[in-house]
Amino acid sequence: MPEIAAASPHRAMRAWGWVLIAALLVIMAAPGRLAAQQAGGGTLIVVFDSSGSMWGNLPGGQGTKFEVSHGALAKALPDAGSGIKTGLVTFGPGCGRADVTSPPQARDGADTVAPLQSLNPKSKGPVTFGIEQSGSLLDASQPNAILLIADGPDNCGQDLCALAERLSQEHAGLKIHTVGLGLDQPIPELACASRLTKGRFYTAATAPEAEAAIGKAVEVALADLQIRPKPKLATRAKTGGRTGLQADPKAGPQLVLTAQLGNGGEAVDKPVRWQVYKSAGEPGAEDLPILDILEPRFAVPMAVGDYYIKASLGRATFARQVSVGKDEPTAVKAVFDAGKVLLSVDGGYSAQAPGGEPGAAAATLISVFDAKDNSGTPLLVSPYPQSELILPAGRFVVRAESGPLEVTRTVEVAAGSSQELDLPLNAGELVLSVDAPIGGAQATEFEFTVSVDDPDRPGGRRRVARSVAGSPSFGLPAGTYYVEVRSGLASVTDRVALGAGKRVEKKLSLHVARLEVLTDAPSGEDSRPQPIVYKLYQLNPLRVIERSSQLSPGFVVAPGRYRIVAEIGARNVKAAQDIELNAGELRKVALGVLAGSVRLSVIDRDGGALGGQFWEISDAAGTVVWRTQLRTPAGLLAPGRYSVRCETRKGLVEGTFEIAAGDAKTVELRQQ
Repeated sequence: MPEIAAASPHRAMRAWGWVLIAALLVIMAAPGRLAAQQAGGGTLIVVFDSSGSMWGNLPGGQGTKFEVSHGALAKALPDAGSGIKTGLVTFGPGCGRADVTSPPQARDGADTVAPLQSLNPKSKGPVTFGIEQSGSLLDASQPNAILLIADGPDNCGQDLCALAERLSQEHAGLKIHTVGLGLDQPIPELACASRLTKGRFYTAATAPEAEAAIGKAVEVALADLQIRPKPKLATRAKTGGRTGLQADPKAGPQLVLTAQLGNGGEAVDKPVRWQVYKSAGEPGAEDLPILDILEPRFAVPMAVGDYYIKASLGRATFARQVSVGKDEPTAVKAVFDAGKVLLSVDGGYSAQAPGGEPGAAAATLISVFDAKDNSGTPLLVSPYPQSELILPAGRFVVRAESGPLEVTRTVEVAAGSSQELDLPLNAGELVLSVDAPIGGAQATEFEFTVSVDDPDRPGGRRRVARSVAGSPSFGLPAGTYYVEVRSGLASVTDRVALGAGKRVEKKLSLHVARLEVLTDAPSGEDSRPQPIVYKLYQLNPLRVIERSSQLSPGFVVAPGRYRIVAEIGARNVKAAQDIELNAGELRKVALGVLAGSVRLSVIDRDGGALGGQFWEISDAAGTVVWRTQLRTPAGLLAPGRYSVRCETRKGLVEGTFEIAAGDAKTVELRQQ
């Protein structure tokens, strides 16, 4: 092949002749198609224990098993763009209940476990029933995994091991991973589900261990579910002694060009405009390319020397200086710092003709703007309602117009990403915000919901949209909606009408107050703080509306009268106070605890310690307030008179004692 000279005006015919030869070579070669496998995807179902024991604390943290595991799941589960469908099944309260609280779908992990915010664990835990319910959600066409979060085995008389064995036969490759909360070693009746399905079992005796175990379990499950092999170029038969896609080692010096979206992203299968210049540096405006062609990828013979490659795809560009060697093909991969947006415009405007008949439909026009550019000049304009846009990484405003109808959306494009963007012209945009002052500042955590009338649903309404953003925007069909904003236990609802192609901004006024509680509970015998459970009661009628096991919790509530109760330790020590909160008020309350500490011991007639004790302490009304098998138990009790029974290897020892607020008393029983 002759040496390729740099293009110049008086060599135009020679350059164009080379272009035609190269184009013919590429056409004869017919580039092969991408043979990469699709992303693995799959389904991950979280089966969550909602039995009463989940209110127990985990050492090393300030939250209960329920709170720690909820937070860890929200952080660990994948986001909506991962391709993994996640779901949530809760089992309990009681042996006959297991609920699909989040059907499996591709969503952010925090949204999958969001229903746990309103969960109130209690009663027994039917682990087996929960796993069985999750089995009905699995997709036979995709890989599946189950993550079981529980603090003990099934206590409803069901055989978890038999169910796990059956599921492993019905769903090839299914793995059940388990995190045992509060456990320092596996329980066989619980661990068999993981063993029989070749999953992992993690013990988590402390709060940090629970967070780490849940994160690791999710990581292991996702590694099995989602395998994304790197794209490989397809092989094909040689045509005319050359290949169209792959380099031919016998063909001499050649240039092999491929393209992809973002580092590690998908290979480009759309035509790319390639321009090759015979230049040792960036060509000038007057320089002509020696090759200008539209192909996703190709290989072409090229003389040894320096070249400058330009590539463009949509609004994305790429440029690089390369040197073609004589010993092996020179490969250039154009990595576009861009992403793909699959655009879909629904609906359009049709004017009404005389007589009420539909008139001609107005054309649809799509405009894309750089969000940082205030000039109003679009980057591109398209008349196609269904479009695939390649955009550089960044933030863009996309607008669709049809007659008087208009809808606008903002989209974030990341390098290598692919996302869908729906622009419903038969819909409007509803933008919500809230004014909720507390203590001179605005509250920060909200949940917005949008509902419509539905007589077939409980309460007569059906939720159609939800967001926890500070000022969310919803694209909704034209109609009338109920909008609600909630912060903590306070909420407000309003009604709004939305027209097609219209933008409605609605600001809601939420009257809230915040209660922060601290209790001066004495430390336990090992100098650690006593576990505390706070209960917030609504007055008239009296009922518990919120609870927390944090050392110093905060409650966001509507203005009104409340009672806060702190239950300290595992016995009968309490502190309580009635309060009235006004709108916008931030109230800090310190609860005083009336209690004394007592240490118990028992000796024989000669003053020696007795072994094998079982203690039972009852109050003046005969109610048992404390049972323990410790040799010398110590703890807090409310002021009053108590009777104590101690069963030892040498018989029963009984006695009584009194304790006052602030006492630190040792009670010693002697066998008679």
